[in-house]
Amino acid sequence: MVDITNVSLNYKKKTVLTDVNIHAVKGECIGLLGLNGSGKSTLLSAIAGIKKPIAGTVATEGKIGFVTQENALIDELSALDNLRMWTPLSKEEIKKVLTTTDVSVLKVSEFVDVKVKRMSGGMKKRLAITSVLIEKPDILLLDEPLSGLDIPAKTDILNVIDSYRKNGGIVFIASHAEEVFAHCDRIFVLKDSKCTLLPEGMTVIQAIND
Repeated sequence: MVDITNVSLNYKKKTVLTDVNIHAVKGECIGLLGLNGSGKSTLLSAIAGIKKPIAGTVATEGKIGFVTQENALIDELSALDNLRMWTPLSKEEIKKVLTTTDVSVLKVSEFVDVKVKRMSGGMKKRLAITSVLIEKPDILLLDEPLSGLDIPAKTDILNVIDSYRKNGGIVFIASHAEEVFAHCDRIFVLKDSKCTLLPEGMTVIQAIND
């Protein structure tokens, strides 16, 4: 469960969001739509417990996994050694997870020994999401997960998100990429410091340009 009640948030001493109210339950995917600077990342940070609201409350139940835009990976380490930073599983146990569970869709097993500094953007994103999912979080926060990726990488990431939801996980996706929102149950538009539900019949493009 994620319960955001009357939340207001600052970024660099400026109010970016006021009076946000969102309640999400198991198996639900919430889309956060907005341009750069609209407060999407700040809201995800509040859900993760990193950012403290200036008003209101954020209540969550369960383990949270947060994939940021920056990809918290260590360049000098291989994919496998990066994963070992996030889980107590042994190398062999990790390799088994990469090929026998839902994260196999992300194909990290194909470059498990490659160092991050030699990876493409798509490989890094696949690895970053795997590093979070390997610990089986109840709540998955994704900040611009499709940014700069090719079509195969986008498809694989959206597929793993769908699988995660079907298993009862809660997903929050912050993005301005239209294809993301076809996988969301509800879409909230972040604009002019407000967070409002996308009106029925309005497209993502219309909401951004309105």
